[in-house]
Amino acid sequence: MILWTFYVTILLTLFAGYMSKKLVKDSKDFLIGGGRLGTVGVTSMLMGAIIGGASTVGTSQMAFERGLGAIWFTLGLSISSIVLYFFYGKLTEKKEFMTVTGVIGKFFGDRAKTAACTVLCLGMFIHINGQVLASVSIFSSVLDFDIHISALIVCALIGGYVIFGGFWGGTIVGGIKTVLLYSTSIVCGMYLLFEYDFIPLAAMSFSPDPWFNPFSNGFLKDLSLPISTVLGVTCTQIYFQSVMSARDKHVLKRSCLLTAFMIPPIGLVCTMIGMYMRTVSPDIAARDAFVLFVTNNTHPVVAGLSIAAVLISSVATGAGLALGITTICSRDVISPMFPSRSDSQSIRSMRIMIAIIISAIYFIVVSNDNSMILSWGFLSMIFRATPVFVPVLVALYFPDSISRRHESIYVIIGPILSIAWILLGLDNISSIYVGILGSLSYAFLRAKTKKSKSAQTNTCM
Repeated sequence: MILWTFYVTILLTLFAGYMSKKLVKDSKDFLIGGGRLGTVGVTSMLMGAIIGGASTVGTSQMAFERGLGAIWFTLGLSISSIVLYFFYGKLTEKKEFMTVTGVIGKFFGDRAKTAACTVLCLGMFIHINGQVLASVSIFSSVLDFDIHISALIVCALIGGYVIFGGFWGGTIVGGIKTVLLYSTSIVCGMYLLFEYDFIPLAAMSFSPDPWFNPFSNGFLKDLSLPISTVLGVTCTQIYFQSVMSARDKHVLKRSCLLTAFMIPPIGLVCTMIGMYMRTVSPDIAARDAFVLFVTNNTHPVVAGLSIAAVLISSVATGAGLALGITTICSRDVISPMFPSRSDSQSIRSMRIMIAIIISAIYFIVVSNDNSMILSWGFLSMIFRATPVFVPVLVALYFPDSISRRHESIYVIIGPILSIAWILLGLDNISSIYVGILGSLSYAFLRAKTKKSKSAQTNTCM
């Protein structure tokens, strides 16, 4: 019964992703759903892209290892949804930009845009690996598939969800995924609270520190997790596309608030699952905690739907990230080189790029199948946040302070400082702080220098 429910749900969702190609009439439809989506559509895409395997399987894995501290990732995602509105809301009406790197290109120049494209795409590419690893753990736990077969199926599903319909495929699959994930999370939470008495069991089984201490790894280090998540989401292309897909600013506001409200319960249930499995099956692999809980402790139909929902979550997020990389490469790299491309040629080239990205992901995943799922997510946040957040912040809110001299340094200084910090092993302070503060300091110094030169020029005149 579990497998039948699982297979049917996956096939129906895959069919929905395939049929979404009928909604694609031009490249704008493929990239942002025509920029005319309502609240349901934008919320579906945001939930589809934001809640993935790192938020579900990865959260349960971390909760199995360290307890309540695992909630930070989904809490950061919830806050991110609100930040997206305040950060980009004013861009929704004009639809002037299709990519977040396009914002950097307009205000800082082509060299800065090229640097941002490179580092941001690397960050999104890294994050896809975490989503595929989360999906692979489902196949290995439930079906006992070999890593090569599991990764191949997952990568094929990612392609099926987004190659045909692009943004529309992500929106439709995201809507299905949201209904499945939210309903099964509620049911699993009820099982834990009323069937297995989770609260008294956890109180008896775990010591307050570290299991109930959200800052068990240190205040600054743990706080860096939601901060890096917020910054990473704000700077990731697929979430920018989701913002640009909204019909107007009011639609975006409702969608962001609704998404922020819906995320925390999912993270809380996944955290409870990880901690519960630690008490009853401490010898299992941590990444299998979620799947083993639903298969062994819930009704077969609930188990099948839950596993399918988590798999779709990982696949949909991975598909959205792949679409984001493709959008940046197509709009900011290929289009300037071939300005006379037709819409059909543009869509065809984007589909080919998605296939190439997914193929590369497959070979990386089969070589790193034992790595921590959330580690990929947090690492990717560094490469997504540090090169983009400060330049976009300055471009949107302090454009007069921008100096066009050495403009690419605005983009690369943050990642360079973060990587150097990691290589030096100075993990007492998170590298995300170092990268962002370094980028902010450089922007401030450039603004101050520009202001001083302007003052000198005015004095001479």
